[in-house]
Amino acid sequence: MGDHAALVEHVRETARFYLDSSERDPRVLEALAAVDRAHFVPEPLVHHAYDDAPVSIGHRQTCSQPSMVAFMLDKLEILPGHRVLEIGSGCGYAAAVAAQLCGPSGCVFACELVPELVALMEHHLRGVPGNFRILSGDGSAGFPELAPFDRIFLSAGVAGSGFHPETLLDQLAVPGILLFPEALGSLFKLTKAPGGVREQEYQGVSFVPLVGKNA
Repeated sequence: MGDHAALVEHVRETARFYLDSSERDPRVLEALAAVDRAHFVPEPLVHHAYDDAPVSIGHRQTCSQPSMVAFMLDKLEILPGHRVLEIGSGCGYAAAVAAQLCGPSGCVFACELVPELVALMEHHLRGVPGNFRILSGDGSAGFPELAPFDRIFLSAGVAGSGFHPETLLDQLAVPGILLFPEALGSLFKLTKAPGGVREQEYQGVSFVPLVGKNA
């Protein structure tokens, strides 16, 4: 990939063939364009910053593929003023893009379990436009004391029967959206509405495994 603008254009052009047949919301593409991925990729791998692929950030974690970040944020339908919780924020790239969508009147709560990555994320998000609150520790069960959230998404994949989405659904406002992937399999969108919860499934994803008490 040549540069940041070319990466965003690539995400736009290939969206209809990525997990479903929908085009990306222009707001999501604008948010992606506002955040230079090179700022979040380790220096030795910065030449891969504009590849539409995951990039290792150490500790068996990655800076997520831009097309995946755009897809997830598109399905989350984040609006200005929303309170957004990301679980497994890693280097902070997806959190930075999400912050462009919720704007200064909203807030992104970015949670990470690995202390070294928390420090890295704090460094990356310093000076990046957006309203952030960085949370250190196990976020797999959310943060009831900070709820309700308008949107919750996991940037790590669940596996087996240890994950209980209702734990996070209980922390969502109504209406609200929970988005979570399997480590290898499908991505699930749960929309919480007055009449109940609606589930949508998108097949064909791969994520680093979620770790924690609700994993």
